[in-house]
Formats: sequence, C-alpha cells, structure tokens
Amino acid sequence: MSLSITTFNRQEYVRKTVHNVLDLVRNNDALNGKVQVLVVDNAQNVMFDAAADAPLTVIPNGNLGGAGGFARGLIELRKAGWVTHVLFMDDDITLEPEAIVRTMSLFAYAKDARLCVHGAMLSEERPWLQFEAGSQYSWRSIYPLQALGREDDMRERSVAVQDAAEVPFDYTAWWYTAFPINITNENPLPVFVRGDDVAFGLMHTGEHSITLNGVIVWHADFGLKNNPSSLFYESRNLALVDTLVFDKHRWWNLAYRFSSFGFRNLFSMRYASTEYMLRGLNAYLAGPAEWMKIDHAALHDELRVCAEEKPAPLSAELAAIRPRQPRHKALRAFGFLFAIVFVGGYIIPKPLRLKKYGVGPIDARAVGVATLRNRILYRHDRIADGYTVERDMKRFFKLLREVVKSIFAIATSYKRLKREYRAAYPAMVSDAAWEERFTSALKRSATPAT
Repeated sequence: MSLSITTFNRQEYVRKTVHNVLDLVRNNDALNGKVQVLVVDNAQNVMFDAAADAPLTVIPNGNLGGAGGFARGLIELRKAGWVTHVLFMDDDITLEPEAIVRTMSLFAYAKDARLCVHGAMLSEERPWLQFEAGSQYSWRSIYPLQALGREDDMRERSVAVQDAAEVPFDYTAWWYTAFPINITNENPLPVFVRGDDVAFGLMHTGEHSITLNGVIVWHADFGLKNNPSSLFYESRNLALVDTLVFDKHRWWNLAYRFSSFGFRNLFSMRYASTEYMLRGLNAYLAGPAEWMKIDHAALHDELRVCAEEKPAPLSAELAAIRPRQPRHKALRAFGFLFAIVFVGGYIIPKPLRLKKYGVGPIDARAVGVATLRNRILYRHDRIADGYTVERDMKRFFKLLREVVKSIFAIATSYKRLKREYRAAYPAMVSDAAWEERFTSALKRSATPAT
C-alpha cells in the first residue's frame, strides 16, 4: 500500500505525519517493505529529514488543488505497478499511526476485493468530539452533504459502542480513504477542491467503504476554513456531481438548491457568499468545453483575493459579544418566512431596526436575526474568531435580480448541459487530460511573476 498525500504549504503538519508513518513502517515487520509514502507537493517547497533509503517519494506538482494532487498521485502509482492499495490523505490532519496498522491488517484478510477503509475525523480543538465517520449524499437537499456521527462525544462509552455499528454511506472524504488501486481506471474530476472526493466516492468507492475503530484522524474546525471562495467551488462542483451521477436529477432540483441557498445568503447579509455562488453557477452553466480550458491555479489565486466574510481574530469589543447557539429548526423556518415577508428587512423602516449587532454561528446563515438588524457578527462558539457583515440595500437588490435570472438560466440550459457533461466526462478525467494539466501547471509555476 502507498499513502498519497497532497500538500500545499502545510510543512508543519505533513512533515510530522510523514515522520510518524516512516517511523512506524521502520519498526513494524508487518509493514516494512509493504508500505510506502508518496507526497505530491503542489507548492514545490517541502523538505523531509528522512534517510536516503526511506520508502518516501516526493513529486513536485503545479498547484492544481487537492483534486490535481490526488490525481497525480493515483496516476503515478498506477505507473509504478507494485501498488495494490492507495491511501489518500490530507496534509493538514493529525494521524493516529495505529490506523495504518489496522487498515493493512484488514486488507490482508478482506474477502471483498473492493473493500475500502475510511478514517473517521475528530475535532482538533476538542479531540474527543467526532466530526464525521462517513457521509451520505442527498441530492434533493439544500445541504446534500450529510455527515454521519457528527458531534458524537466519544468520551461516552455508550456513544462509542453505538458509533461502532456500520452504517451504509455514499462517499468518504479524502482526509483518510484507502481503496484498491484497481477499483477504477478513472481519475478524480478536475475541480481543484471541494467535491472531488464526493464524486469519486459516489461513483467508485463509497458503497464498498467501512469505518474501523481506531482508524481516525484529527482536523481543525472546517468553519474556520469556509469563506466565499469555498462557495464558488461548492456551487459549481456539486452541480457537476449531481449532473454526472444521478439520472433522476432535474433542473428544478438544481434550481431549488441554488435559489434556497442563495436567498439564505442574501437575507443574512452574506453578499460576498452570494456573489461567489453566482460565479460558481455561471462557471457550471458555461459547459464542459469552457471547464476544460480553466487554469485552476490562476482562478484560485483570483478567488482568494476576496477579503470579505473570512474568519479572523476578533477585536476585544467584538470578542466580548457572546456567541449564539443554533436555533431549533422550527424557529429557523419561521425566521426564513419572516425574512421573505419583509424582503429581508428592507421594507422595515430603518428607525425600527435594532442597532446592536445580531449574532450568528460562524457556519450558519442568520436569516431571522438579520431581518431586524443592520449588522451581524458571525463568530465561532469556542474561539474568538469571526467576521461582521452590514446591510447594503443596493447590493441586495442587484444580487436578488441575478439570482432570479440564474434560475431561468438553469431551467433553459440544464438538459443540454447534462448531455454535454456526461459526454465529456471520460475526457475530463482521462490520464491524457491530467498529464496536460500537470505540464501546464508546472510551466506556470516556473514562470516568474511580472
């Protein structure tokens, strides 16, 4: 088995992980000679203090995101010819090394040649709190990614025992996913980040995957990583996933998710998020021919420029405002209806709006709270990180028109796009297409900035 780790400027994490794995392999006879580590370095700057004969290979790669890094690793390991199983692993996790031992032991005795192993993820901030142990995908839902085992307190014996039962899931995230290399000849979708693991799981590995006690990693809170550029990728990439995977998916399913999520962002004053969602949808609507032309490294550099709605340390004044826990689902539904009736609060006279900050969880849309206020503080519930947003009538109505216009665009073009994307899929994920991307990205990274 070979680990395939994609890294981009996460030297502290990835060096520790690689050191621990190499140390484990060196001192474990069952692993020595059977486990190697491949690191795809998208930043081309990581160095390892490893022995010359260590089972470690580092491949410089252009910045093609996680999708490009994992595609590069998979293609290189197929070329190598000796690998029976691949373990995709993120570069910013803390690994329990024993997980490698358990994964290899299970593969050695597996009766199902297509068996895949997924590592559960726990919170780095609260190491006993489970974030996800596999995920289901509900393509009819506004929020299709349905994590299993979310918020389970693993200090409780009853919870840990209950958690051990296998629940079928649809896909596994690539912070720790091990699978037979011959499970498919296809490569990940060229999406840069967000959704490559979803598509690969739905198409190839998910139905064959299990979790295993002790196979775990720890990761920082995803609420601190999310920002408007994340919504560009989710809006674009999950639309592509639905188009490719689900035969019964129709234009109204995409329109429902986009409009519902778009209106929630608008009504909660998250205008930058709405703008990036629109941009992501428009990239999907441009079709596969335009997608194949994208320079994802350049695009990502452009998307990262957005300075709004990004979590950062709060001032002392804002940090003193107590966080608010998510409201009950019924209250959130009432708040959304209230926002619709009052057009997000824009028909409420300004003197009647509350002057103090409304407060919302950092990963939520505080629709009801925003309707009666001019400012919202989105903050983390455990650390003093967050950001603020303010009411902007001109921006609101401009974006409202664009959201409505986009719904009509979905209705009129979805059927054609589904046909085109499905026809283009083999070329999009082919070795030849990825090799061309690898070459172009390396050339771009070698060209001095002007």
